[in-house]
Amino acid sequence: MKHTFLAIYPLLGTKHKPSAQHLLERSVFYWWWAYMKRNDDYLKCCEKVGNGPLSSLYADFGDIRSNDFRAWWGGSQNRGVKLFGEQRLDLTVKKIDGVSDWDSSWGSNVLVLALNKDIGRRQLQSFFAKLLKSEHDGKRGRKAMGKVASTAKYPLHRNFSVYNLKRMLIVYDAVTANEALPKSARKPLWKIGEELKLVPSALPMRGDNHYDTRQRHNTLTMTVSRYVSTARKIIANTSQGKFPMSDQ
Repeated sequence: MKHTFLAIYPLLGTKHKPSAQHLLERSVFYWWWAYMKRNDDYLKCCEKVGNGPLSSLYADFGDIRSNDFRAWWGGSQNRGVKLFGEQRLDLTVKKIDGVSDWDSSWGSNVLVLALNKDIGRRQLQSFFAKLLKSEHDGKRGRKAMGKVASTAKYPLHRNFSVYNLKRMLIVYDAVTANEALPKSARKPLWKIGEELKLVPSALPMRGDNHYDTRQRHNTLTMTVSRYVSTARKIIANTSQGKFPMSDQ
């Protein structure tokens, strides 16, 4: 069976002409890998060569400590397809003469009809047109998430924004690096938010008074805190094989 994906997949390029980084980062699957690389529990499992409570996850995702996403996704293991690929049915239209003709592998995204052949052809054609309009979204290629059941071994947990996933991880990394500094050298959260220009309306402006500055700092602090909190939950849940999941 051929494979497809419910979300944009990364374009790797070739060995001698690898694709640009943004063609990897455009895919939510790249960010699944990137968030998982921050999961301490899974990294410990990698250090133990797959031994421990996450051994079954390691059997699928393998050692992710390398920075070579292309090698992790593709290569001889074809890991990206095995983990995230959808099974595309070879079925288009098939006449079913009895219950024995039904194939359970078709899943729930197949429409079954009983046709009364005594009805005139024009009436049937009109009926089919109305039925297709109500039952089929008319779009070719990838289906929108939530409209079709995933057959991937590791389905995406919910809808997502690649832009926000990237932004959130940038903030998380900045805060993590800041927390690793001596206490006297650490920046306040608002400063990190300011440097990353997280909230344009909260950046300092000429003529700001003390109240304006405090309000801007509060906005930036809350934004950074929210991003980091959500990122930590998503990172933690990668050890459950779920992404992007920000539930506790």
